[in-house]
Amino acid sequence: MTYTIQRRFDGRLSIFFKLSELTRTSTGLPNEPTSAAKTNLLILTQHFLDPIRGAVGGWVRVTSGYRSPAVNKAVGGSKTSAHMTGEAADIKAKDHTASELVALIFGLDLPFDQLIAYAPERGGHVHIGIKAGASGRARRQVLWAPKSGGYEPFTVGH
Repeated sequence: MTYTIQRRFDGRLSIFFKLSELTRTSTGLPNEPTSAAKTNLLILTQHFLDPIRGAVGGWVRVTSGYRSPAVNKAVGGSKTSAHMTGEAADIKAKDHTASELVALIFGLDLPFDQLIAYAPERGGHVHIGIKAGASGRARRQVLWAPKSGGYEPFTVGH
């Protein structure tokens, strides 16, 4: 899929999100995205996170966005994590459980690659992964990350 992006000159990636929100880390390690990752973050925020924020009608907080390889390793991320290319964010939304937020996102019919709803015991957030460019077709895969660990298929609306 091809995306049109708006280059902004106000220090923001999109209407609702700043680069600092997508690169914050508590590891103390450098976390500066490459230029390709910055472009992917523009797509992620403008075409996915902004519409989600608009639909929620309240705050959407990014708990993990871009991760440099060093940051990703420090937090125990997957060796193939889309966070390292700027194609993923973990989010929480005001007054929504992870399951409710996944249902809302699914209902927006966005071309996401992956949505994962995490149980409260595993953070209670939603992982949204995208395919920003010619890197492949979005799978629209939806998973549940239960308290016990691992991942299992998640049926929206049940």
